[in-house]
Amino acid sequence: MSSKDDINSQLSDTADLPPWRTTSSTRLVHDRWLKVRADNCVTAEGVEIAPYYVLEYPDWVGIIALDAEDHIYLVQQYRHGLGVVALELPGGAVDANDASPVEAAARELREETGLSSTEWDYVGKLAPNPATHNNHSHIVIARNVELASRPADDPTERIRLIRMPIRQAIQLVLEGKMIQVIHVAALTLALHKAGKWDVPKPKP
Repeated sequence: MSSKDDINSQLSDTADLPPWRTTSSTRLVHDRWLKVRADNCVTAEGVEIAPYYVLEYPDWVGIIALDAEDHIYLVQQYRHGLGVVALELPGGAVDANDASPVEAAARELREETGLSSTEWDYVGKLAPNPATHNNHSHIVIARNVELASRPADDPTERIRLIRMPIRQAIQLVLEGKMIQVIHVAALTLALHKAGKWDVPKPKP
């Protein structure tokens, strides 16, 4: 068995890591954007963990929007949790009436930026925090994007659209200028899949 096969076998065999048993669950918050529940759990060894808080969010989608000239579109917006203006990917929540993450990505990209595309590539999904969150964040590439309309006028979400060369975006990520961890991971995976993860050489 090769080293790779051995590692894959180890990762797939989780018999020694059984799930907890939930004996009861209490809903603490039930909101449109967030649900919080408190579970009473018991491990396989009989240890009680109670309460254990779980945050229930809708799935999210992050879009890597690339144009025909190898530029990427990023956004800046105020984020109240940290009280900062953050550099991010376009994206948002997957709505219940979205047929797929790609459809959600097309809607979010249009609403936030006015950009559109006819070339979409689903990369995969990540778990924002599987310890406490129950949702996924999907990664979608939009190729050959073009400005097609005005962004939606949402007074609760003022967004600045920034276009830059892909390599410059990578440099900003490496310098810690993009702090949203899910977006950093999504950008890395998507550009790698697209064959565009070209890391700039360190400055002397």
